[in-house]
Amino acid sequence: MDKEIVFIVDDEPMHAQMMQDHLQTAYPNFEIHMYNTGEACAENMDKKPGIVILDYHLDAVDKTARNGIQILEFITKEYPDTYVIMISGQDKIDVAVECMRAGAYDYVVKNETSFVRTENAIERLFKHRSVIRSNENYKRINKILIGGITIIILFSFYMYLTGRIS
Repeated sequence: MDKEIVFIVDDEPMHAQMMQDHLQTAYPNFEIHMYNTGEACAENMDKKPGIVILDYHLDAVDKTARNGIQILEFITKEYPDTYVIMISGQDKIDVAVECMRAGAYDYVVKNETSFVRTENAIERLFKHRSVIRSNENYKRINKILIGGITIIILFSFYMYLTGRIS
């Protein structure tokens, strides 16, 4: 399997480091980059991460920083193939709904189970990607088959019109 580029964007260095350690153990093929601001994440999106684990309150330490929702909206608009898993200490349903409406793939509350729940979200994301790829392959095959059938019908019609078949 190719390296999966993953960004962890969290202004809490301890939590970010623990998340990195957990994910690196669970997924040795991950190439993990950590950023403590959304701006740093946005500046490095040219690395084309497949997954961004993004803190909701990125402006908790630096009040001038863009918050997680603003970065989420930027990523979903400019990099639609990147999946974002939001993390937050907010255990409020309205915050989770806000994140999902803004385009987050999943929402994980920071608590004693957040690392395992993030891993579960990543596993669901891999299955989701697999289904999307299969669907794209089926669409491609369908177009080829329809094209082939169309050519056969047109050729048969031509043969009929020219009297080569009756």
